[in-house]
Amino acid sequence: MSRRRERTGETVISVTSAQPGRSEDLDSRIVRYAWMMSIRIVCFVLAVLTPSPWRWLFVVGAIALPYFAVVLANAHRSSTQPVAAAYVAPDRTAIGPAPTVVVPADQDPVEHPRTDTEK
Repeated sequence: MSRRRERTGETVISVTSAQPGRSEDLDSRIVRYAWMMSIRIVCFVLAVLTPSPWRWLFVVGAIALPYFAVVLANAHRSSTQPVAAAYVAPDRTAIGPAPTVVVPADQDPVEHPRTDTEK
């Protein structure tokens, strides 16, 4: 029986609309069945400790509870997970036009002198 530890405080982004895995479904069924059987044990104890009118109620509960526990444990969950909302990326600032070189009007651009290696 696998038990996964869930991390708290993390945002999980769903990329599929698939249902939970089989191991998670099996774990939830085991927990439901265990709770029902623990109620049955309580019914047996109370059938021994209580007076006659209540005793028969607890005996019937202890006898009928295994049937309901098996039926409920084997029932598949029919509820579907809600479809996850589409991921919307945060807005980003647009890149502006390329910067241009500004030359003052009173100066001529300086030409670089050619070196002897340039042709």
